[in-house]
Amino acid sequence: MSKTVRYENVNKIYAEGTKNAVHALKNVSFSINEGELFCLLGPSGCGKTTLLRSTAGLEKISSGKMYYGDVDISTIPPYKRNIGMVFQSFALYPHMTIFENVAYGLRVRKVPNDIVTKKVTEVMELVGLQEELKRNPSPTALSGGQQQRVAIARALVYDPDVLLLDEPLANLDAKLRRYMRAEIRRIQKATNITTIFVTHDQEEAMAVGDRLAVFRKGVVEQIGTSDELYNQPTNAFVANFIGKMNFFNSHVVSSTAKAVVAEIDTTGLKVEIPKARCHAEVKSGEEVLIGGRPEHLKVSTEVSDKSVPGKVRIIQHLGSFIRYEVEVNQAISPVTFEIDMDSLQKDIHEGDMVNVSFDETRVALFSPKGREI
Repeated sequence: MSKTVRYENVNKIYAEGTKNAVHALKNVSFSINEGELFCLLGPSGCGKTTLLRSTAGLEKISSGKMYYGDVDISTIPPYKRNIGMVFQSFALYPHMTIFENVAYGLRVRKVPNDIVTKKVTEVMELVGLQEELKRNPSPTALSGGQQQRVAIARALVYDPDVLLLDEPLANLDAKLRRYMRAEIRRIQKATNITTIFVTHDQEEAMAVGDRLAVFRKGVVEQIGTSDELYNQPTNAFVANFIGKMNFFNSHVVSSTAKAVVAEIDTTGLKVEIPKARCHAEVKSGEEVLIGGRPEHLKVSTEVSDKSVPGKVRIIQHLGSFIRYEVEVNQAISPVTFEIDMDSLQKDIHEGDMVNVSFDETRVALFSPKGREI
């Protein structure tokens, strides 16, 4: 039966009490709903895999509590937690057939042979490998995507309370990754097992997860749906990690209860941003960042009082849109912006001087603090 998962002030400190101590998880507290496909997302070393391994019991937390349903599992050994886990390397046994690989967890639990056959057949049908099961080769005779599905079937066959996926698509090529992320979501929704999916790939997490938690340096920066994180990021780090955000170095000219007026450095261009899109408490004169997604900006040869000059460095044809990389001078050093246009601008070429403007109704304001990974 699927369970909720809850973390209360979870800390993990490696080499605790020594000068080389690393605080990998810092007071992590949030809940994952029953039957939810939840993604842990962040750059390398942010703590997402540490939290997954702690959830599995492969790492012992330094303090705090973890719950499956109403049961505190913080001190329960891994083999008593009834979890299914899929590793990045798949970890299949090459000396066994795919049937025996999937059946392994049932064999360990001493399930009768007739039930083993029934459950393995059912789960292999669920993951779309019924024809391969008839041949029943070693996993080494299968493609990467098929091996991935065998690993998922092995994790599902004994009806775990929670399914844990540790960067399960990292070893697949780009096209197969896109296919398998859809397959993982289909399988998870068919089984309705509470699932935690770890990845550093933003697009993958947004495509797969019901909700996402963005980690940085052991801290949960923001939790929400893909739409919430993309359109309502709470700080500059999340804004730039989920998708791409172009930042204009700016300073506050004035601030009222309704809006903030900020001036983009070196340009004299003033932008009025409603308080609903201001993600920082600011005062006049303070440094801030004005952020705009690539699709919120546009390039043109026309000069306006709402544009900044720049130089086109690269033009990329990316199918459904054209990406222009434009270098814009900022107060400290030039910054390269990514600007996505619906079609190729015939009068703009690499090396040309252009003007960058933006949709004032969609840009947002952020504090420059903590922008770095």
